[in-house]
Amino acid sequence: MLLSDCHLATQPAPSKPSPRPRRTFAQSFVSRERRKYIIHSCRVGDMALTKPSVADCLPLDVLPLILEHLTDRRDLHTCAQVSKAFHHAATPLLYRTLDVRLTEYNKLQRPVVVHPSATILKRPEYAKYVRHVRENGAVGFHRPDLMADCRKALRLCVNLEGFTWSDDSAEGTDEGDFMSYLDVLQTLPLRELVIRTFYGLSDTVWARLQDFTALTKVSIWCMEGKPRILQGWSEKLGASLTHLELGRCSGVPASILISVLAHLPRLRALRLKGAPSAAILEILTFLPRLETLDTEYFGAAALSRYDDVPAADLRELTVRTSSVHIQGFQQLWPWIRRLTPRPSLESFTLNAFSTQGEAFIPRPFLLDMAQTHRDTLKHFTADSTQMTLKDIECLCTIFPRLETLSCSTVWSPETAPYEDAVRKADNLRELRININNWTPSHVHPEGARKAAIEQAVRNMMLREGSVLRVIAMGSSIYRGQWVCKKAEDGSSYLEFEITTNVVQDKWD
Repeated sequence: MLLSDCHLATQPAPSKPSPRPRRTFAQSFVSRERRKYIIHSCRVGDMALTKPSVADCLPLDVLPLILEHLTDRRDLHTCAQVSKAFHHAATPLLYRTLDVRLTEYNKLQRPVVVHPSATILKRPEYAKYVRHVRENGAVGFHRPDLMADCRKALRLCVNLEGFTWSDDSAEGTDEGDFMSYLDVLQTLPLRELVIRTFYGLSDTVWARLQDFTALTKVSIWCMEGKPRILQGWSEKLGASLTHLELGRCSGVPASILISVLAHLPRLRALRLKGAPSAAILEILTFLPRLETLDTEYFGAAALSRYDDVPAADLRELTVRTSSVHIQGFQQLWPWIRRLTPRPSLESFTLNAFSTQGEAFIPRPFLLDMAQTHRDTLKHFTADSTQMTLKDIECLCTIFPRLETLSCSTVWSPETAPYEDAVRKADNLRELRININNWTPSHVHPEGARKAAIEQAVRNMMLREGSVLRVIAMGSSIYRGQWVCKKAEDGSSYLEFEITTNVVQDKWD
């Protein structure tokens, strides 16, 4: 079946069944309506009578809003086979993003290439639903005979918005395949372009890319070759570009980077890797609409002589840094404060690593941030940086609108300090704590420790005024919700139920 072809081309089949997560409302709705469809279908003589289900009574524009919450493509594939109404709602979602899959059964054989172009060429009417396509340079290396069909299928996607090109080959591949895709993309209403390659882009390819002048998002990640920071291209994209990612800015002088970004006043999201920290403050003075910034900090050299106040009011800030000693972070905190001088910050993420021990977030930095962003900050993430339980309590107190908190702390044998840390966080919905120095099991038996943690989790969730429903302690994740249950006498009652999952390390 053609829909299953698309499913196979985009989602690898698991070798053995794996436990599936708790069903969402959309998944439960789909399963319930399919059962109703089967149960109410019957035959009387030669006439088939089917009682309409709730889904058949829903407006057609409501059903897609429900199905788009399904994250597993297998669920969408099932929905497309339930009924005509489900088919019309699920098919556009199933074909919204197409990507190629390469399966290696063993290292002695070439990988099997499964490409969605076969389905699109058989059923070209599905091409109008495609919005994003992800292509891989390995297709041309292992199956050069497919390239013509790949380009032909891409040409049918007349509503295409985004294209991603990935090529992680260390030996290098022929850029002719990528150039041929660019020729096709030039005829489509492309708005987003993502390039991820191991080798850099040649001057020929770079000159060809500059023919795209109406893009809203550009992302370039190259491990080797010349650093590409939109030289000669930014002037043409200034009227449209709103999202930019440059994955290799190391070695580029600050003056050149500033001059390039100064041509992009409409930018709203910017991610820079390897950019000089001293240039960030000046860059923000040229980008008044910037809301999201993801950048790096490189130590004391970030102290810029540029004193102008940034024009951008950042809503999301991510800072990545590392140091060979803990003292290297002393200038980080005032630098962050200078990036956000006005009340605007809603989300703050800090990834700080030190080779000489845990890096601590100083309490004065939290208090200074609260003076400016007390009424705006909702999300705080500092997984790799140490905080005491008293710091966490301070954080929850000085930022009353905090909704999600993720940080690291030292294990405490008592559970009361964890409850006290979030007692004043009335808007906190999700808490994730990485535990350092986990207590050995012979000091606190596993069963007793588990029971104490579960009781503390329940107390935090059911505290008066609490909206906390997700708590992660180490590798265990606790999710709480009110569940309607039936009593023995047939009456209904509400019970607060907590489920526990264990997150496994992907490197294990």
